[in-house]
Amino acid sequence: MFEVKMPKLGQTVEEATIVQWLKKEGEPVKEGEPLFTVQTDKAEIEVESPTSGILLKILVEAGIEVPVLSVIALIGEENEAIPSEYMSGSPSVPTKEAIPSDEKSPQQKEEVPKESSTQKTDTIRTESYHSGKVIASPRAKKTASDANIPLELVTGSGVGGRIMSSDVQNALSNVPKATPVAKKLAEQEGIDLRTVSGTGPHGKITKEDIEKAKLIPKKEPSPVSSLPETLQRIPLTPMRKIIAERMSQSIHIAPHYYITVEIDMTNAKSLRSQLPFKVSFNDIVLYAVVRTLREFPSVNVQWGGDCIIQMPDINLGVAVALPQGLIVPVIKKAQELSLEGLSKAAKELITKAQNNKLLPDDYTGNTFTVSNLGPYGVDHFTAIINQPDSAILAVGQIKERPTVVDGGIFIRPIMKVTMSCDHRVIDGALGGQFMGRFREILESADFM
Repeated sequence: MFEVKMPKLGQTVEEATIVQWLKKEGEPVKEGEPLFTVQTDKAEIEVESPTSGILLKILVEAGIEVPVLSVIALIGEENEAIPSEYMSGSPSVPTKEAIPSDEKSPQQKEEVPKESSTQKTDTIRTESYHSGKVIASPRAKKTASDANIPLELVTGSGVGGRIMSSDVQNALSNVPKATPVAKKLAEQEGIDLRTVSGTGPHGKITKEDIEKAKLIPKKEPSPVSSLPETLQRIPLTPMRKIIAERMSQSIHIAPHYYITVEIDMTNAKSLRSQLPFKVSFNDIVLYAVVRTLREFPSVNVQWGGDCIIQMPDINLGVAVALPQGLIVPVIKKAQELSLEGLSKAAKELITKAQNNKLLPDDYTGNTFTVSNLGPYGVDHFTAIINQPDSAILAVGQIKERPTVVDGGIFIRPIMKVTMSCDHRVIDGALGGQFMGRFREILESADFM
């Protein structure tokens, strides 16, 4: 019998909350297969099974915060006896509730039919079904498809608003009862059963009811709206709570001020087209940030209460937007990387973030952060400093704009960039000098 323990998720993580078990007791598991998800102080992470066998017993339910290395489950052979000390839960876990009682975890909300070992379980990963803003588990997608219910009409109760199969079942319970012939005819005629009054036994909709509904003139469809019909209270996910706490703390403790520059990206575009390897404009921006920080180490600092802490390495945070919130993976020792190496490191971290594979060491230790909303068509914005940094760079889109050059007006690719600075550490003159040099580096694009 194998004891599954809460893994050590980083040097600074002492406790973590189980968000969801991806397997049920009695189900087979394979080594390396996702077994459960945990919420640390910044991110939700998938944890893989350390061995193969049968999940004999779950000792710590979802929604519970436990110390690392605590025994949380048992894996063994089918029908293997469970030691008596584990029959009432893990003997080594001083558990405490981490999720309020009115916010049940996805595991508590959904009773999932047992699957065979060849079927996939629902996971909060990139294989989840995406349709616009709709995020649904594969099982929920199948249930909705079989019942001919658009997922856009279902309210999700899972993490980040994810639609679970139980949500689809709840939506099904609100669909009026109808005879098979009436259902088929309604589907052929495009008639919503919820708009039809049933005259059959117990209000069941019959073929005749559909025939009558066909004679009623159809109203012009009203514009599709994403607004709810009534006030809704959406429970906060653990990640959203953390984001709210961190951002509120940062804006209150750090006196922010902002410096904006416009940068001509003509040479940067030319450089990108000539490179023998592929990089994004964001990679070029990150590299220019590192180059500038090497010349201005007094910006790569942290507030120490009674001192200013000079950081020996440039650990570059890169903001990544996920459905459940914002995460900032960190490129460690970025000053040692080439443009190609920096680009590769950024892509690897972003992919890990999107697949919920980041470990705490991947998103801690930042000394400077870059947030880029250019891909969303944003021209200009200001960002809240990502503690414990003393500055954050907000990057807008590259846009063709008329620009005066040597007395003439030309159309150039211009990018607006704003740095938010902590005035306790970075004075206005220093911030201005930093941004001026950053602009020079990007406009020259002399990276070769």
